[in-house]
Amino acid sequence: MRVRAVSVAVGVLTAGALLVGASTSMAKGLPKIRPFEPAHSGEVLPLHGGTVQSGNWSGYAVTPSADNVTGVDSSFIVPTASPLIPGFAATWDGIGGYSTSDLIQAGVSENSPETGLIEGGDYNAWYEILPASETEITDCTGNSACTVNAGDQITVDIQLVTGQTWNIDIADPTEGWTWDQDINYASSESSAEWILEAPTVIEQTILADVGTASFGSDDTYTTSDGVTHTIAAGDPTEIELSPEGIGVLEEATPSALAADGSSFNDCSYTLSTCAAP
Repeated sequence: MRVRAVSVAVGVLTAGALLVGASTSMAKGLPKIRPFEPAHSGEVLPLHGGTVQSGNWSGYAVTPSADNVTGVDSSFIVPTASPLIPGFAATWDGIGGYSTSDLIQAGVSENSPETGLIEGGDYNAWYEILPASETEITDCTGNSACTVNAGDQITVDIQLVTGQTWNIDIADPTEGWTWDQDINYASSESSAEWILEAPTVIEQTILADVGTASFGSDDTYTTSDGVTHTIAAGDPTEIELSPEGIGVLEEATPSALAADGSSFNDCSYTLSTCAAP
């Protein structure tokens, strides 16, 4: 783990200022998910294997050589956003955005509790198609409020239906709801990702202290030949959230993939190696 020259308190103040400066109505749905941002400007990104540092992402990305990505699946447990390091986080899977500016993705936001802004933390499910901002989902089957809480098991399935029509399916079995919708989007179909992110709220935020985000064995991707693959089968690139110039410990680091080739943990602000499931 790399230790920056400035203490983590600088990051706490930055994130706290953003939280206090926003209104309650702005907090819900305001964080914007962005394409991969390298920690080192102008860096040539590894496309097959290796490790890269990012200013906003942590997790894994796969960039197939021969076939386009036409589907991505994930299951994860919603982590708890702690007030210890106040900020914003998002857990999601998506297609595109690693080496391109397009990105279709869906997941959950985890925002820290903050007196007068977010009482007890704020969790909500959403989808996003860049360059548009995220859209919080509503009218879920089984729970019209689409309630999300820390500890819930979430599944996200994004699949190409035909042409530029994509189906996004999100479910929270813990709360007993499902949601799906067809979206029209021109995707590069260039990559698949499974990510814990520090999103943008006016500017790049500090990642909330979410402890460990656990991604499950359902993390797979499908290529244009109709074959579904584990993350490991795609010679994935490991991504560490370690922004330049912020002055903190690495904000998040993924574990090695488990024996099933898809499960992994993503640990925030850990002082040791992030252990695999």
